[in-house]
Amino acid sequence: MRATIVGERAPGTILFASNHQSWMDILLIGGATGASFVSKETVRRWPIAGWLATMVGTIYIANSDRRAAGAQAERIREALHEGKSVAFFPEGRLNNGTLQQFRPALFGAVIPPVDHISVQPIALDYGDNRMELIWQRGTHAATNARSIFARRGVEDVTIHLLEPIPIDENSHRKDIAEQCGTTIAGALGQRIEQTQE
Repeated sequence: MRATIVGERAPGTILFASNHQSWMDILLIGGATGASFVSKETVRRWPIAGWLATMVGTIYIANSDRRAAGAQAERIREALHEGKSVAFFPEGRLNNGTLQQFRPALFGAVIPPVDHISVQPIALDYGDNRMELIWQRGTHAATNARSIFARRGVEDVTIHLLEPIPIDENSHRKDIAEQCGTTIAGALGQRIEQTQE
């Protein structure tokens, strides 16, 4: 992948929120921001990707248990308070390149405000060949990886580091989630698909 970064990383400790399209997202965002990641616990056991995720300090959560959202947000909050920037994917799942509604739960990590930390949205754009590069739902990670490594040449990806969202005493996690989603959708020229519960 040949990454082009548009915009600037906000200074200091940041909570990054990005759209999610591939296992490659972690490598791209990590390289652009230096952030640790939040990922579902099962990723830890994935070949190669799990090792890479652990190596960059991933915070593993049981994302299938919504009752644990408060504890998960608190783990992220502790990392931020220690000066560790954290990135996560608020869509919660891959969905064949469409942009899903952002779940607000983990934005609770910055409510109430933590040490003037802001939230910076990131829009990942895999370009014209994105449908051939993204991790399609229902396919195995290894199958997707083999397909990508078998491609000839270099693929372009654009990492949009968007305007940070300041957090104050009046901020609410649902509003932050909606603002991040809308900002990312605008950068990608996509619409947000409503999540079916």
